[in-house]
Amino acid sequence: MAFIPGTYVREGQHEFGKEHDTLIITLQNETAKEYKIERRFLYERVLDGKPVEPEYKQKETSGTYNPDSKLITETQTGKTFSFDAKKGMLFSGPNQFIKIKN
Repeated sequence: MAFIPGTYVREGQHEFGKEHDTLIITLQNETAKEYKIERRFLYERVLDGKPVEPEYKQKETSGTYNPDSKLITETQTGKTFSFDAKKGMLFSGPNQFIKIKN
């Protein structure tokens, strides 16, 4: 569990714009294996070839780590996060985040 806390980032670009996604995971309760998950998201949309006002979102939630499955499950949505500690990566569905800070 020591490898989990940190800041993870992901960037993506496609024909409709650019995405900048940051997850900040901190230990909330060691005994319960509970983590606070803060998501900061910036979407720079392109409409008809022209950039429009960027969209910002920020969300805080929590999740519990299961040592058997090696997953954090978000409390509200059931969304899961998996980790590759050696590569410093977090996976959420098809999205891959790189750890940039402990």
